[in-house]
Amino acid sequence: MDKLIRDIPEAALGQLRKACGGVEVVGAVVLGSGLGVLLESWKPEIRLQGEEITGYPHSSVAGHAGQVAVVRWGGRPGLVFQGRVHFYEGYHRSEVTFAVRLAAALGAKWLLLTNAAGAVDPLMIPGTVMVVEDHLRILLGPRASRGASEGRCLRGSPYNQRRVADAFRILSGEGLTVVRGVLGGGLGPTYETAAEVEMIRRMGAHAACMSTVIEAEEAARQGVEVAALSLVTNFCTGLSEGALDHAEVVSMAREAGPRLARGIAKLVESWC
Repeated sequence: MDKLIRDIPEAALGQLRKACGGVEVVGAVVLGSGLGVLLESWKPEIRLQGEEITGYPHSSVAGHAGQVAVVRWGGRPGLVFQGRVHFYEGYHRSEVTFAVRLAAALGAKWLLLTNAAGAVDPLMIPGTVMVVEDHLRILLGPRASRGASEGRCLRGSPYNQRRVADAFRILSGEGLTVVRGVLGGGLGPTYETAAEVEMIRRMGAHAACMSTVIEAEEAARQGVEVAALSLVTNFCTGLSEGALDHAEVVSMAREAGPRLARGIAKLVESWC
C-alpha cells in the first residue's frame, strides 16, 4: 500500500470516499481563523464533525469549527476543512498536516490554504488579502520537523506559481486590496514580540501567522499544487497601539469574509 495512504487511517479514507460517492476529489480548501463563513457559499452536501472521522485531530481554538464538508465544484466533489489544528495546541506534524494529507490521498490536485495574519509591513492595512509567494519558518520548533511522511524532495517555494498568479488576478477583480508577499510562520500561541516582528520584516516577511507553512510544504511534497491566502486582520506588535487579541482577528475575518468568499468562489470555479 502507498506510504501516503498508510499515513492516514484506512477507516478515515473509507468514510470520506463514501461521502464523496467513491469519486476522487478535484481539490481542497482549508479555512483559517474566522473564515468559516466562506463554506456557506458552496452549499455543502455533507458535513462531518472532526470527531466523526477516524484519527482526525480536534481543534481547541475559537474560529476553528473542526468540520469537514463535501461540496460540489464543476460537477465533482471537493473538500472544505473548516478550521485547522496548530502546533501550539500540542499537536505534532502528522496531526497538523492530517487534513492536507487526507485530501492528497483522496486525489486532490490542488489545495488552497487560507489564514488570518498580522501585518509585518506597516503599509499593509487590515483587510488586505496577501497571496503568499513564499514563506519563512524560523520560529516553529522541533515538532515541525519531526515525522514528515515520505514524498518527493521539496526544492524552493511550495507555492505553485500558476496558482499564485490565478489567485492574484481573480481576487484583484473583486474589489479587494490584494498584494503578493512572504508569510512568516511562527509557533504561537503568543503573538510575536516587537523585536521578532522587526527581525522577520528584515528577513523579507510581509505578514505573520501561526499556521499554513508546514501544511503547504507537506502538500507540495505529496505532489499537490498549493496556493495560500492570508487575510490581514491586524498590525503585528510594535506597529499598532494596545495589546493584540484573538477576538480582533476573528472579528476582522468575519467582516471581510463575504468579499473574500466571492473571490475565492470564482478562483475555485476557474480551477475546476
